[in-house]
Amino acid sequence: MQYSICYDIADDHRRQRLSDVLLDFGKRVEESVFQCLLAPPLAEEMLKRIQRTIEPNSDKVHVLALCEACAEKTMKLGIAELNIDSEFLII
Repeated sequence: MQYSICYDIADDHRRQRLSDVLLDFGKRVEESVFQCLLAPPLAEEMLKRIQRTIEPNSDKVHVLALCEACAEKTMKLGIAELNIDSEFLII
């Protein structure tokens, strides 16, 4: 399933930690927006790590799960790129 995660975190250290967490699961598409294509177990792990990273009384994080039909309707405008995770990684 495709996930879009966006956040607003004032604390520089916590914002950087969350960014590092999200880079483990997907790609940055904007300064505070990530796209991730994840199987359910990885999505659960991502959510747990997000919850351990943020301060729930002051930070804002939106996790939007897009079903396959909704993901296909995602549009890009201007120079925006559609991030598609490859099925394998060559090292």
